[in-house]
Amino acid sequence: MKSSHILAVALAIGATVWVLSGQFGYEAPASTDAAVTDSDQPEREATQVRVRQSVSEPYVLELTVTGRTEANRAVSLRVQTSGRISEILVEQGQIVDEGQIVARIAADDRPERLARAQALVQQYQVAFDASSELAESGWRAQTANAEALAELRNAHAELAAIRLDIARTDIKAPFTGVLNSLNIELGDVVTEGFGEADQVGQIFDLDPVIVIASVSEREIGRISVGDVGRARLVTGEVVEGVVRFVGQVAEPETRTFPVELEVPNETYAIPSGLTADVILPLDTITSHYISPSALSLGDDGTLGVKLVGDDNIVRFAPVTIVADEVGGLWVAGLPYEITLITVGHDYVTDGELVEPVEVEGSSFSQAP
Repeated sequence: MKSSHILAVALAIGATVWVLSGQFGYEAPASTDAAVTDSDQPEREATQVRVRQSVSEPYVLELTVTGRTEANRAVSLRVQTSGRISEILVEQGQIVDEGQIVARIAADDRPERLARAQALVQQYQVAFDASSELAESGWRAQTANAEALAELRNAHAELAAIRLDIARTDIKAPFTGVLNSLNIELGDVVTEGFGEADQVGQIFDLDPVIVIASVSEREIGRISVGDVGRARLVTGEVVEGVVRFVGQVAEPETRTFPVELEVPNETYAIPSGLTADVILPLDTITSHYISPSALSLGDDGTLGVKLVGDDNIVRFAPVTIVADEVGGLWVAGLPYEITLITVGHDYVTDGELVEPVEVEGSSFSQAP
């Protein structure tokens, strides 16, 4: 055999031995990474969320309707006797007290008529006394004595009538109020019981002032006498009062019921006839005041918020919006005290473990 053939065979045998030594030779130890099980992997960290504590408060659900101010009482001041106006003691627009004299009617012949009536009373009294003595002794019939008594009583009636007529020459205010109008001048002749001729002026009682509003048939059953309400006047002033009347008969045209709010007005600063927004209480609901950004939607589309329990587990809680105010919402349906997620609620789910963080300055201020 040629030497070249022998060399080729030797090389082939050597290559085969080298390849086989790699398949059946020393096995290296398994990698330590392969020995690590899934249970040895580090746990996922809990998501941090910002929270704040909230305690429920009573929220008064209110109804706002348009109304107007009116006087507590309004009376036309009229004369009760005839005569000439001799004196006017007050001015139009002045506040007068109960019993204060507004004007006087001239006495004319009234003093003389009074003196005559007094004299007649004395005369008939003497006649009756004498008649009574004679009747007791049997010298005068009882019928004649009865006539003497009747004449005495008529004299007393005449005296009382003239005294009353004199008293009525002083035109007095029937109650404390504003003399809104005065329709007489010095020298005017007024006549009792003849329409405008007996009207001296008008007096309005403005303390308290009444704010009248109309409430729909849906809300009237939630308003009661004694409720404390408010009125926002067209001037911007807000006053407080008490519901004194709730109507029981609806207006046929509007199907609304009248409600009267009684407001103190000692200084008479509130006039009659002002437009006002009447704010009446309907219900008191236990609610939390939250930021609108804290709201979330449940899997079924329910509106609610996400809370953190004592175990730091997220819990979705449905809410009902009670009122929408500038800067916040009043919501009901939550426990008395809650830990509310304010930031991060969009990134956590119901039942997830979280790390609550109450960050300084992140709390939501309640509406005044």
